[in-house]
Amino acid sequence: MLCRLAFGISLAALAVPVLSQDASSSSSSSKSPSPQDWANLKSQVGGRLYPGVPWPKPCFSNYNGLSTQPDETQCQYVQQNYFNSHLNRSQAFGGYAATQFETCMSTGEQCELDWQSPTNALAFSPPQRCDQGSIPTYYIDVKGKDDVLAALKFSKSKNVPLVIKNTGHDFQGRSSGPGSLALWMHNLKYISHNPRFTPEGCQKPGQSAVTYGAGQQFAEIYQFAEDNKLVIVGGSDQSVGAAGGWGQGGGHSSLSPAYGMGADRALQYKVVTPDGVFRTANACQNSDLFYALRGGGGGTFGVVLEATVMASPATSFRVANINWPINENSLKQILDVFVDSISTIATQGWGGYLTPTAGNLILTTPNLDLPAAQKSVQALIDVSTKLGGVSNVTEIPSFLGWFTGYVRGTSGVQDPIGLPVAMTSRLIPAKNHATPQSRAQLSDALFKSINGSTFSQIHITTPYGFKGTDGEDTSINPLWRTSLYQVLYVNGWLWNETLADRKAAYAASTTAANLVREITPGSGAYHNEADIHEPNHEVSFWGKNYNRLLTIKKKYDPDHILDCWHCVGWKSADSPRFKCYI
Repeated sequence: MLCRLAFGISLAALAVPVLSQDASSSSSSSKSPSPQDWANLKSQVGGRLYPGVPWPKPCFSNYNGLSTQPDETQCQYVQQNYFNSHLNRSQAFGGYAATQFETCMSTGEQCELDWQSPTNALAFSPPQRCDQGSIPTYYIDVKGKDDVLAALKFSKSKNVPLVIKNTGHDFQGRSSGPGSLALWMHNLKYISHNPRFTPEGCQKPGQSAVTYGAGQQFAEIYQFAEDNKLVIVGGSDQSVGAAGGWGQGGGHSSLSPAYGMGADRALQYKVVTPDGVFRTANACQNSDLFYALRGGGGGTFGVVLEATVMASPATSFRVANINWPINENSLKQILDVFVDSISTIATQGWGGYLTPTAGNLILTTPNLDLPAAQKSVQALIDVSTKLGGVSNVTEIPSFLGWFTGYVRGTSGVQDPIGLPVAMTSRLIPAKNHATPQSRAQLSDALFKSINGSTFSQIHITTPYGFKGTDGEDTSINPLWRTSLYQVLYVNGWLWNETLADRKAAYAASTTAANLVREITPGSGAYHNEADIHEPNHEVSFWGKNYNRLLTIKKKYDPDHILDCWHCVGWKSADSPRFKCYI
């Protein structure tokens, strides 16, 4: 990997700034780590302590103010994979899906290419320089619990902020942080199927389940499911790690309307908690921690090494691929019919994504046969074809058959990565669809808010029609069960724009979300894809579950070693760790 180019040199010789003391802690300066402290940590983790290097560094001749030699071959690889290369970007420790969290947004310190044209030399030729930004100064390539235990002890004794990173598919910046030590979970990969799994310590009938390491990504999991004739609920990006923020945050999916959310299907976690204990968490032991890990958010209650989740028998799916000409008139007509139809669609197991900039709505369901599926979405097909689009309903033998087309862009459109993503989102309650008047109001608000965004998407990924659980044993915001879909808004900026431009992008996304916030009082947002300035975030993200989650946080992390932006029990925006947020 690119970030391993400098691994052969000693820690004392690294051209990386020594970690500074976190002023949010009461520790004295004597606790700041020395080069020998880092060397000792490196020895404790089997030599797998490495400098955190920004992914585009091989293109630059100045790194953190010091001259460095560009590597043309490595630079070309980064350039070829810089924008929208989901899996390759996830392989690099210094790569993040939302690139503003590689940088220091508040100061402009960055090591960025031009995402519109990564070979644009103006972005990396002198006088441009590669700065550390928010990339963790060091990271441990985690192989097991002993690595995590060593990192927790080091973080506490040396007052070094600790973050947890897997693939960097994180829109809140929780897996990066200036002056931090990172636990890189990405290479903790294994997966197995047990047709009669029983959680440890439980006296329950066995059930079909899949166990995987924290680094396992959905591309690998979906292929494993295909090979073993299973259905495993997962996200819409092949690079995402299933056991991390996705699963621990709730885990919405196009399969959620039929199978529930990711957290609904979690059976067991193996986790190291910040108090320095390796625990098994399930319904029968450490059940409070299990509850917190099923929706309370990643990176705050502990470091998950392994997850076990329900696996369902393989089945075929019906796919509705609905397309229309990309213009405002077409979008408004589609939204009107969508808002009128979605209450029925959501109860029939349809899940998917409406992407205005692509003029596409992709839906899948395992619950209806082909004639019933055709009838279910006929109104949307009629309006789209009347507008000049080509739409149809087909049948595929497995979920992977659809997902492969989704990744390739032939059956829906994925969100782009490898650019700054100023995101906001909102859960849209079913009650807003109850009357013709409320539906008209909602369609109008959606139309206006979408026009206030560079990119937007409607996720039909809630468990509204799922009857397998009431969700009380998870910490997911109960609003997910009474909402029909999530809508998100994105704005961004170019590599050479200013702090004012960055602030304007976030403000534009907030303004777009406010149009639907105003007509959905009492609703909330998904904390994995929310506004970094989300108002009243504790209630918005977790509702009535927040106080219980805070109690659990204090129990397992009494010294508050794990902290992240807008996570349960976070300290405050004044901490030096969060100095790069705007």
